[in-house]
Amino acid sequence: GREGGKGRKGRRAMATVMAMKTAVPWSAASGAAALEKDSEIDLTTVTVTVCGGGNGAHAAAAMYAHLGAKVRMYLSLPAEAERIAAGIAEMGGIRALQNNSDLKKLNYCAAPREVTTDPCKAVEGADLVIIFAPGFAHEAILTQIGPFLKPKVCIGSLPAAGGFDLLARHVLPRAGCDLSKVTLFGSISLPWATRIHEYGKEVHIFATKKELPFNAHPSVPRVPLEALLSALHIGTEFKLGNSFLEVTLFPVNPIIHPGVMYGQWRDWDGEPLKEAPMFYCGCTELAARVLSGMSDEILAVTAVLRKTLGVALDVPPLEGFLLQSYGHEIADKTSLRSMFQTNPGYQSLTHPCKPAAESGCVVPDFQHRYITEDLPHGLVVIRGIAELAGVATPVMDEVLSWCQEKCGREYLKNGTISGADIMKTGAPQRFDIKDVHVLMSTSSI
Repeated sequence: GREGGKGRKGRRAMATVMAMKTAVPWSAASGAAALEKDSEIDLTTVTVTVCGGGNGAHAAAAMYAHLGAKVRMYLSLPAEAERIAAGIAEMGGIRALQNNSDLKKLNYCAAPREVTTDPCKAVEGADLVIIFAPGFAHEAILTQIGPFLKPKVCIGSLPAAGGFDLLARHVLPRAGCDLSKVTLFGSISLPWATRIHEYGKEVHIFATKKELPFNAHPSVPRVPLEALLSALHIGTEFKLGNSFLEVTLFPVNPIIHPGVMYGQWRDWDGEPLKEAPMFYCGCTELAARVLSGMSDEILAVTAVLRKTLGVALDVPPLEGFLLQSYGHEIADKTSLRSMFQTNPGYQSLTHPCKPAAESGCVVPDFQHRYITEDLPHGLVVIRGIAELAGVATPVMDEVLSWCQEKCGREYLKNGTISGADIMKTGAPQRFDIKDVHVLMSTSSI
C-alpha cells in the first residue's frame, strides 16, 4: 500500500534526530551486548510484521510505518484483510490521532507496505513479529506463522499476559520452529488505550503509557530488543524485567476487567439500563475491594515464587502499575478507586453492553472479551500458578466463579483449575505442568 505524506515527514524527522547520533542497522544492533550512548537503531532497516486487525494492530501499523520501519500486516481472514487494504488505499494510510505521554496531541498517517493473508509472505525475512490479537487467537497465529520464522527473529505479543510464553513453547516446536534460534517476548499490556475510529482508515489513541514492562527469552540480546521496542513506540519506553513470570503475574487486564465487571454487575437486579455505565471511571467500591484483594493475592504468589525459584520478580501492586503507566495524568492518587475515576485516558470507556428488548435500553454483555478472553488467557492462568505455588486465593476464586458462571464456562472446579474448559486456556494445568520450576524454562513443553 501507499504511504501518506505524514509518514514521509515522520521519516525525515527521524532522520534529523538520528543525524545527531550514529544510526545503527538492526542487523548490527541485534548482535551487540548493548548500544553505545550516542547511537540509535535505524528503523528503516527493520522489518516488522503486525499480526492482527484490531485496535492495537491499527495503532501499531500506523505508528511503525510513520517512524520509517518496513511494516507488513498479517490477517488470517480474507474479508478483514480486504477491508483494511481498501481503507489504506482510500486514505493513503491509516491515520492515527494520538494523545501522547507528554500530553501532546499527535496526528499522522502512514501505510504498511503490505497487507496479506499469506503467513509465508507475512513473516519471511521479518526481524520482529508482533501479535496484536485476543489470547484465544494466539495458538492459531503461532501455528500458521511458525514454519516460516527465520533464525534470530524476535516474536512476541503485546500484551502477553495469560501464559503467552507457555503457549509459544508448546506450539512453535510443533510447527517446525527451533526455539533455540528465536527470541520470545511480551509486555504486560498494550502500550496504549486505543480504539478503531474507522476500520482500515483511522485509529484513536486515547492514552499512551509512559513506561511498559516487558520480558524476553533471549537468543537475541535483551538490551537491543528493549531499545528497538522503545524506538518503535512513540511516547513509551519499554522496560526489561527479570522473567516472563512478571508479565504473567502483573496486575493488569486479567484482574482489572473481570474485577470491574464483577463489582458493577454482581448485585444487578436484571432491569435494563438507559445507558451503559462508565467502566473504569465508574469503578464501584466493591470493584475496588476485589481488585485490591486480587492484587494482594498476586503479591503473595510472587513472594512464594521468589523464594521457591530463587529469582528476582518485580511485580507491583495494582496501584503501582497505574502510577507507572498513567501517573503523569491521574488527578487523584489518594486511593485505587480514585485513580481509576480520575485517569483522563479512561474517561470515554463504558461497560460492554448489548441492546435490551426495551427500545433504547441496554443490558450487560457477559460474552464480551473482558470476561471471555481475560478469564482463560489471564485470571485463570494466574490462579493456576497460585495453585502450583500453594497459595490460597479466595478473592480470585470469588470473582472467577461468578464470571465463569456468567459466560457459561468452567475453569475452576472443586477448588482447582480442573474444569471442563481448561484446554482452551493458557494455564499451566493445560500443559500438565506440576512443578513451578518448569515455568522458568525456555524449552519445549
